[in-house]
Amino acid sequence: MEIIRDLLIFIAVMFALCIVLLVVISKMPDDNPLKRLLTALSYRIGATLAAGAGAIPIEPIPGLDVFYDIGVPIALIWYWFTFFRDALRSSGGAYGGPRRSSNQTQIGVDDR
Repeated sequence: MEIIRDLLIFIAVMFALCIVLLVVISKMPDDNPLKRLLTALSYRIGATLAAGAGAIPIEPIPGLDVFYDIGVPIALIWYWFTFFRDALRSSGGAYGGPRRSSNQTQIGVDDR
């Protein structure tokens, strides 16, 4: 019985930490990459939930359910693909690292 109590306490603490993390990230400036990533992730999760909720009234309609069963997964796959593509692109990709703009100078380079 103690293990169940400990697990419930752990779940409650982790839930509170997630709420604190969401509040801290939401207070960040709009151009912060972490906030932009969390916003894009929220949109994708919302679209996926909406697609699932839309399936309930559409499935009994003959003909429309076939288009829904084919079109929505393709659209969701593309939507999630763009999320991961943009997330990798903004993090520097596989070969990247931090990107420098062309107007930044290197330290130790003599400008004559």
